[in-house]
Amino acid sequence: MHTVSVSKTVGASRGEVWPVLDDFGGVSKYNPNVKVSGIIDGPDTGEGATRECVFSDGGRIEERIIEYEPESSYIVDFIDVGEMPLKTNIVEVSVEEVGENETTVTMRATFTPKYGPVGWVMAKMMMKSKFRETFEEVLGGLESHVLSRPQMKDGDVSTEVASE
Repeated sequence: MHTVSVSKTVGASRGEVWPVLDDFGGVSKYNPNVKVSGIIDGPDTGEGATRECVFSDGGRIEERIIEYEPESSYIVDFIDVGEMPLKTNIVEVSVEEVGENETTVTMRATFTPKYGPVGWVMAKMMMKSKFRETFEEVLGGLESHVLSRPQMKDGDVSTEVASE
């Protein structure tokens, strides 16, 4: 198994960051690698929520939340890795408020490559850096998305529409 972890501190409160991450089917709103995403089974979020992600190149994966801690973290199991050279991939997404308007988001993948010893070498030489690069892109997209959303004040009612 191999592990890759990337963190980013976003200039927003956990209350602004977590709802974006908790919209499990809406990952395409901030992940620049995902063209279309949506819930295909189970609840909209929380344990058992299952989404499909379709990439710009037409590739697709299915992911299911297997552990869920509201406003804190979730762990996702890639139940269908599509064409990726992976046997298994588990990704943990967590948030930690580090200041009034600062939240650190961490993405950590633990994966097993296909192809035995050749896959192990591929993981060491290429896959780990690709995971890092992808996580950095996703976290950058998350930050941009969170900071571009209208800021709500106490007592405001959300007017967000499904087509956002």
